Amino acid sequence: MSGDPEKHHRGRGRVACGPEETEQAGRELAASLQPGDLVLVSGEVGAGKSTLIRAAMRELGVTGAIPSPTFTIGRLYEGQEQPMPVAHLDLYRLGDPESEDPGLLAAYFGPDRVSFVEWPGGANRQLTEMATRVGRVAIDHIDQDSRRIRIDPPE
Repeated sequence: MSGDPEKHHRGRGRVACGPEETEQAGRELAASLQPGDLVLVSGEVGAGKSTLIRAAMRELGVTGAIPSPTFTIGRLYEGQEQPMPVAHLDLYRLGDPESEDPGLLAAYFGPDRVSFVEWPGGANRQLTEMATRVGRVAIDHIDQDSRRIRIDPPE
């Protein structure tokens, strides 16, 4: 699928009141993931994208600090307690993906790892071509404490 990932949501939706419920959604998402999966995560600044992803990554066995990859594009986690490597990317600062070196993102994707991408934007088509299965998450502000979270697990 190409285009805006939010337009393709057909999965379950929920309202999360506070970060704990956003984290619970992340843990539930993690239970459906397998090597080769890509999860595209969209939402406004401050919607809870990183909160959801960090909880999913913890559920997948990532330990230690999980800093935002905003200024580094991506981070790859390969711990001994993890059943598979896990990548976390933030493409907010990435320019036009068509003009970037194709190898820039390649190490973060593969049939042996799960990859989470915040702000997939214009790279949506290219990213989905690097995955076995693709899932989508959209998080929208309802009010200061509540978010609507729509999750389409990978298929």
